[in-house]
Amino acid sequence: MKINYQKSEVIVLGENPEETKRVADLFNCKCGKFPMTYLGIPISEGRLTAADLAIPPDKIEKRLSTWKCGLLSYGGKAILVNSSPMYMMGFYMLPEQTHQRMDSIRSRFFWEGIERKRKYHMVKWEALCRPKDFGGLGFLDTRVMNKVLLCKWIFKLESGQKDPCCDLLRRKYMMNGGGFFQSSTEGCSQFWRGL
Repeated sequence: MKINYQKSEVIVLGENPEETKRVADLFNCKCGKFPMTYLGIPISEGRLTAADLAIPPDKIEKRLSTWKCGLLSYGGKAILVNSSPMYMMGFYMLPEQTHQRMDSIRSRFFWEGIERKRKYHMVKWEALCRPKDFGGLGFLDTRVMNKVLLCKWIFKLESGQKDPCCDLLRRKYMMNGGGFFQSSTEGCSQFWRGL
């Protein structure tokens, strides 16, 4: 296995641009800058903006635009609508406008397909997101899923799970001996504030 230097970037923190350029030349890479995306997750030295967190709606739109909706039944569309990229929702509390955009894309795909002719939406999207037992179609409510995936981190931390990531978070944010709910949010990362 070899490093592809054309795809690699060097990001040097706390140094002047000349030093960054020297390090990049040393590794024969390009100079990178924040915010950047690593494994599909945006990373920044500061707070991420709503535009930085707009990756899931773009992925949904890209994925759904490849399907020929005229050949799909509503059942087929329902399966595709529920296949939302959830990986990023487990790391950041997404802003409301991101959830609205995801709902808009998924709703438009379900009712209209990818054709650009407007069709009447027969039922509110919130009603379609209800479980099937309560009269909905069981579509994924991205707001609830976002909260559930973040709460999973709290469960891991409180249950004493011994993986490196949980150990790091406990050492960084929960050093005062209390549990998660006694920890302070002052000066912490956007991930921790989302929890």
